[in-house]
Amino acid sequence: MTLAAQAADIYAPVATGLAATEVELGQLMCDVSGVVNDLFQTVNKFGGKRLRPALVHLFGGLVGRPTHEHASLGAIVEALHLSSLLHDDVLDGADTRRRLPTLNALHGNEIPILLGDLLYARAFTLSLSLSTPDASRELAEASVAICRGEIEQSFLRFRPDLDDAAYFSVIGDKTAALYGASCSLGAIYAGADPRTVEIVRGFGVSLGMAFQIIDDCLDVVGDERLVGKSLGTDLETGKMTLPTLRLSRRLTGDDKRRFLELLQQPVEGSRREAMRAAFDFDPIVAECQVEANGHVEACLAALEGFADGPERQSLSRLCGFVLSREY
Repeated sequence: MTLAAQAADIYAPVATGLAATEVELGQLMCDVSGVVNDLFQTVNKFGGKRLRPALVHLFGGLVGRPTHEHASLGAIVEALHLSSLLHDDVLDGADTRRRLPTLNALHGNEIPILLGDLLYARAFTLSLSLSTPDASRELAEASVAICRGEIEQSFLRFRPDLDDAAYFSVIGDKTAALYGASCSLGAIYAGADPRTVEIVRGFGVSLGMAFQIIDDCLDVVGDERLVGKSLGTDLETGKMTLPTLRLSRRLTGDDKRRFLELLQQPVEGSRREAMRAAFDFDPIVAECQVEANGHVEACLAALEGFADGPERQSLSRLCGFVLSREY
């Protein structure tokens, strides 16, 4: 089953809400400048799975009754996600995303940075039109976390001596925070009480952690034709991910020296391919998948207190999709 077919199947209970979000997102990414409009059309193709808007709608239906504002909330979290992708591609020097050239590959670094900022500003403006300030607060707090995580990660480049706690702290900020905000916003605007909101947020954070761990595994061993974006960028830029940290700890003697040489010294060709040729990543990736599975189990445990129904079933299936994805 294709990615689009899997997503449509899982998102079926909230298909109407997601369609409304697409309309809102289209309006948010519309500008008086023809040039900006063209750029927005390209960027909108980078979003892909629409996981974060789906979480907004699924939790809105799970904990209460979704309102017309959930369409706007979905557009807000997706716009923030797209904004972060534009900045990520610049930071990583990525050439492709969703099998398309990145904006930095097409136009240099200035355009995607400015367009990402513009998209963020549009998302924040939309949040101010809602009935409560919760969306603005969540958007601001998630943005703080994303920026903090990226800054921390930049200062930890080429550091194979890091412990897992440092890695988990980084991905908790740069990835999981927005997942948590997407879930909590869906619940808040459906009338959930504070305790329920925190349970829902915990689901999102755990799902985001699992997603990033699998993403980091794909960066090392994934097939670029399936994944549809530049792979090996973490290794090229010295970002320490769970697979490389776990591998580093297992190596000794000449193997460890070879690993450090490939990580920290200039390499002819692809650093990723040189690493894969020198070391067997399969047992490391299997170990990381176990770690990701632990986070998914926390997600499933969080769902146990909610009544069974289409939204809960879709959320359970979404957990399985995150674990098994190859793209």
